[in-house]
Amino acid sequence: MNTVTLEQHHVTASLESPDSLVPWRLPSCAPVQRRGLCSLAQPSLQRAQRTPWFFFQEATLLLVASGRMDLSTENMTISINTSTPLLLVEPGTSANLLKTPTGPEQLFRSIFLTFSPDLLTLFQRSRPSEPKGNSTPIFQQAPLDHELESTLRLIYASIAAPDISEERLKYRLLDLIAGLAERGYSYRKIEPPGTAGRVRVLIGEAPDHPWTAGEMGRELAMSEATLRRRLTQERVRFEELLIDVRMHHALMLVQTTGWSITLIAQACGYKSRARFSERFQQRFGYLPSTVR
Repeated sequence: MNTVTLEQHHVTASLESPDSLVPWRLPSCAPVQRRGLCSLAQPSLQRAQRTPWFFFQEATLLLVASGRMDLSTENMTISINTSTPLLLVEPGTSANLLKTPTGPEQLFRSIFLTFSPDLLTLFQRSRPSEPKGNSTPIFQQAPLDHELESTLRLIYASIAAPDISEERLKYRLLDLIAGLAERGYSYRKIEPPGTAGRVRVLIGEAPDHPWTAGEMGRELAMSEATLRRRLTQERVRFEELLIDVRMHHALMLVQTTGWSITLIAQACGYKSRARFSERFQQRFGYLPSTVR
């Protein structure tokens, strides 16, 4: 997997009122992953964009710094903007997204922070009284008060800082999760992933790798036949998972970087830009070149 390094950026703003969201000044750079802990992406769009059935693989915290985001499932629709900026999304959620630029800059800007299953499991083990089962809604809106914003800004800088150890970042993330929990916002108890979930994780860690079902089976300590049989039981094919994970990665790169389409294609395991663009259009309904 290609490791992307993000330079640390200083966020400067007045925190005079905890009731108003301070504008975040977000750089244009590729998503950053701290394996086993979290990932951070910062989408920025100049035009409205619809994304059909975006899959939230991990527990996600969304913050809208500019514009509006509408999320809809078969049963509900929810909107967040700079007035109601924080949204907790349960892992495994699929939703249609609409990102709309607004405001003086006519931009959509957001922070997309995910928490790894290992991190959430560590937190939940220390808090046995936290909600269990499926009683927690898939979307939870949370106000961004002064303390939460300060914690989030510290994490924002820490993820990118090479001198911040994984141990220190872990406790800063746990502090954020605890702060949300104290305000009544918690994720569901983490359950062991199925075969499809494990495949998604491995592909997501190296989307540019030339994965085959045989190699994936060996990574999961099973034969290719066993892998395919288990995926069939979960009503999905290996090739479908491979394309879907790569296209999600591609969408995030298109939204967060100034990379050429050719470079993004290579980062997603495609040697042919044309083939990559065809796959992207089949998945999302538009060409990657139209996103920016």
